[in-house]
Amino acid sequence: MSVETFIVQLHDPLTTNKVEALTKAVVLRGGRIELVANKGAFVVSIDHVFSDELRAMPIVKLIGGVGIRKRSVPLIKKSSYQEKN
Repeated sequence: MSVETFIVQLHDPLTTNKVEALTKAVVLRGGRIELVANKGAFVVSIDHVFSDELRAMPIVKLIGGVGIRKRSVPLIKKSSYQEKN
């Protein structure tokens, strides 16, 4: 079971019933709604096996995978000369 992040776009017009149906579908499959954007876009984390089930829902317009990579943060060291001044 590998959890992946997906962007899900719902068909217009956006209604509370559609949002509720998507939310229930994600939560029942052990997923999470990470972000809700305007105009029916959602970022969800679910097991990749269930992505086809979400794609088959009539309310879903688009579903696509999102790749989130770790960013390396450079380590900043102060030299002993800078610490004295």
